[in-house]
Amino acid sequence: MAEENGIASGFVGMFNAFVDPAGLAKRVPAKLFWVGPVVTVTIIFLVYGYLMTPYTMQLVDTQMSQRNIPADQLEKAKSMAHMIGGITMYAIPVFALLFIMLLALLVNVMGSMVGLRTKFRDVFSIMAACSLISVLQLIATYVVVRTKGDEITNQEQMTPPFGLDIFINAHGPLYAILNFFSIFEIWYLVIFTLTLAYLTGSSKGKAFLAITPAWLLPLLFKIVGSLFQPKS
Repeated sequence: MAEENGIASGFVGMFNAFVDPAGLAKRVPAKLFWVGPVVTVTIIFLVYGYLMTPYTMQLVDTQMSQRNIPADQLEKAKSMAHMIGGITMYAIPVFALLFIMLLALLVNVMGSMVGLRTKFRDVFSIMAACSLISVLQLIATYVVVRTKGDEITNQEQMTPPFGLDIFINAHGPLYAILNFFSIFEIWYLVIFTLTLAYLTGSSKGKAFLAITPAWLLPLLFKIVGSLFQPKS
């Protein structure tokens, strides 16, 4: 019965992640709270991947055509890339979950370093619930890409601006930084910080220091990835 309550708590309480960090902090200690957010986020990832497939394949075809591949091999290369892309669509939610678990572990370690009494399961539960904010950005991304209807020729078109990059025309690492700190990412970090502070009874400053790996590592990956993107 306790486990059922934990799962039900996850499906109901996960919506506190949008506006009520104190309420979220009361829910996360439930043993199976994380199930609700994980299932919901996974489903949204799969639907997003399916809906974005035509645009992803369009980008793949454009990038393949820009390479010096003989005409007789180009179609075979595109076909292979499409097949890999289809497989990747189903693998991404798994990798995303594993990445969240890694970040939760790092946040837990960082929390111990700054004096917070945290548990990995609780940190993971908070991050899983706060990921609902992140998937809102995925939904917004699809809406923007579909509405604009432009031919996809570069990766930046697949990550429309939701932050300072709306006002600043940048590319490469600078674009990666500005694009990363979107309104959704800032929202995510604020809720994460406040929830962790409420849960542990610590100051907001310590909680913010503890969550540093949750944004710093993804940001570094995004910056490194931007260095390998072909110039449009």
